[in-house]
Amino acid sequence: MVVNMAVLGESTLVGVVILIAVVLAMAAAFMIYAMGNFNRSAALASLAQAEAFMTNVADDVEASMYVPGTVLVYALPTTGYGVFNLVSGFCTISINGTTYGSGAVVYGVPPRLVSYQGGFIDVIRGGGANGLPSSTNESTIVLNPAAPLISIVQFGYGQLNGVTYGTYIAMFPRLMAISSGSNTYIYIPMINVKPSSFRTGLNINVTNVYTMTLPTKSSFTISDSCGPFNNSYTIPGGGVVTLVFINMTVTFR
Repeated sequence: MVVNMAVLGESTLVGVVILIAVVLAMAAAFMIYAMGNFNRSAALASLAQAEAFMTNVADDVEASMYVPGTVLVYALPTTGYGVFNLVSGFCTISINGTTYGSGAVVYGVPPRLVSYQGGFIDVIRGGGANGLPSSTNESTIVLNPAAPLISIVQFGYGQLNGVTYGTYIAMFPRLMAISSGSNTYIYIPMINVKPSSFRTGLNINVTNVYTMTLPTKSSFTISDSCGPFNNSYTIPGGGVVTLVFINMTVTFR
């Protein structure tokens, strides 16, 4: 039998080329998979970093928000996988028929990196009206003076001010109603956001704190809606209601 060495050589070469192509394709697929896992892990780490940063900021705000003129300045953490944004009108507050708006500080990552279902909720700082912690339920009106007034909640997939997030963390204020005999005190912290193209620092300025007294003959309702959370509380009549407004201006630098 005569073997055509030229044909055999060509067949071997073709086989080697095919094998190399398969190996390269598998290597490329593995690299893409590994890079995707790396980016997801890095994005999750950036969320944890943003959560810790916001928690520290919230602690500082609560400790100083009753002092007008206080200015808090922070360097924003550089994560590389998400973005900090300011959202106006995140909360809608109604006090005896008068409506107020309040903003939020948000950190989110794009859906291509991390995406949770739209109904996902993780309460990081806050909880129920009684001040007790809860991982899935958040009251925007608290009745316990020991409960935090600045909430931090992680949400799933959503869009805010035209920006789509796979998941995002929002820091926003909530109301507090405290009764003492026939007197009721309602604390109303509000965030006024000032847009900025900078993303290196966060400035929080306690603009002013003032009170307003409302003699009440009949009961009235207060409500606060922030994102998917919506709560209301009825103030009994026959007493004196003191509203404590806490205005804060927040911007990037």
